[in-house]
Amino acid sequence: MEQENFIKKNDAFLGFTELRKIMNDCIENPHLYEKSFLDMFAEVGSLAMEGNAIAQDVMSYYYKNGVKGLLPENYDLYMQWAILAAANGNEFTIEKLQFFLNYAFQDIVNNEKLQQIVDKNKIDQQNYIFVFGNLLCEGIVDELQITAKKLVEAPNVEVKYTPEKLRNYKRALDKSMPKILEYLLV
Repeated sequence: MEQENFIKKNDAFLGFTELRKIMNDCIENPHLYEKSFLDMFAEVGSLAMEGNAIAQDVMSYYYKNGVKGLLPENYDLYMQWAILAAANGNEFTIEKLQFFLNYAFQDIVNNEKLQQIVDKNKIDQQNYIFVFGNLLCEGIVDELQITAKKLVEAPNVEVKYTPEKLRNYKRALDKSMPKILEYLLV
């Protein structure tokens, strides 16, 4: 498993908090900025389209609860941006998605060929969350055909969380599990 494409958790966290701080300050003190929050948000979206996994995580963050009067909450865009960031190796995002991914981690850990998986993929106590989380999110991205371009072009409309919406992501994860296990074993 290639791990050089991962953005280490601390680096991803620092990049995320730095960008969020600037954007939050723009919301609170718009008179101090030449650009509006929405202009900054569009620029972050452009970075996210270029594959920047920190920008993808920031997009997810703002869609999670929305920004009153500026950006509606959108559960689907929140989840898809987070899953895309994790699929692109953002360890901080993978860690945030760990609760959602937990049952799939258990499926891998309970696999009768776990030792073969661990040995073949150079997995250890320090990297297993990131390696498995990355692959699980790549599987969801493939299953749902998530692309940054589609997400940037999606309408900014309010989409609240519902249990059914969460089940859609869990179904996509379930459907991708056989391919993920095959990849880990081949």
